[in-house]
Amino acid sequence: MTETNKTHHIIYGCMGLGGSWDDSPLEKENIEEARKAIHAALDCGINTFDHADIYNVGKAELAFGEILKENPGLREMIKIQSKAGISLGTAGGFNTYHSSKEYFIRQIDKSLKNLQTDYLDTFLIHRPDPLMDVEEIAETFDYLKSEGLVKRFGVSNMSTSHIQLLQYYCDMPITANQIQFSLKHAALIEEGLTYNITKFSQNGVGDFLPFSKLHNIEIQAWGALDNGLYLNDNDLEETKAVKRLLEKLAEKYDTNPAAILVAWILRLPYNIKPVIGSTKPQRIQRCAEAAKVNLSREDWYLLYVTARADSLP
Repeated sequence: MTETNKTHHIIYGCMGLGGSWDDSPLEKENIEEARKAIHAALDCGINTFDHADIYNVGKAELAFGEILKENPGLREMIKIQSKAGISLGTAGGFNTYHSSKEYFIRQIDKSLKNLQTDYLDTFLIHRPDPLMDVEEIAETFDYLKSEGLVKRFGVSNMSTSHIQLLQYYCDMPITANQIQFSLKHAALIEEGLTYNITKFSQNGVGDFLPFSKLHNIEIQAWGALDNGLYLNDNDLEETKAVKRLLEKLAEKYDTNPAAILVAWILRLPYNIKPVIGSTKPQRIQRCAEAAKVNLSREDWYLLYVTARADSLP
């Protein structure tokens, strides 16, 4: 994979754009922050931008839409995806899930208006809804595709069985699953390595890597930097060995610790796209440096076993 292709395997997550998670209006400084972050990502070769209808109560999409309005030619150079399915504060102040056809069409229409675009490159169902009617989902996808509102479809935080069920009823392929994965949250690979060993718990997520390979499903790794666990200053004993190793490897590969964390994910032989979400241009650039890093097998395993603080079975 070339360096350019690797940057295309990084997704910019827009959850931090637009200010705060409240009903306050979008401010000029929010738009300026979004402008700097988006152009920093583009300058690094990142061209896929991830949204959700709920991010900062819609203001993330609004801020992004202002940047598209300023740059009409930008739309055809990038890929935009958004998610829907989480309904904020609808059950006594608690969030619920909603996956009806009417709801999805309404939320996507709102997202398109906020983003100031005519279509989404990808739409993801944000969370598995226990009340989800898969035949209704199939009708919804058919409608969105036929109307030219969405080009491709995926899910977020769903198991292999959820995807298989959806795929059975839907004519359009499920092309992506956005799921938590990182050096610290490595269940996708951990369960495969500890399969059938009594002392390790199994919840089935370990099946997803081979499943995704067989069905050509893109894995979008949210939480790729563990919310800065190994990058920020802290006194946690569990982070010290990993932080020391990251510094050592950053020097070895002539880069920075954030790039090493992203490169660790990209090193896996699957279609995995880390999602990075900083609004700071310098941090975006640091993550994008992962494109030039090709971790050796030895260094990949050294990071993994150091983070799990245990030898492999």
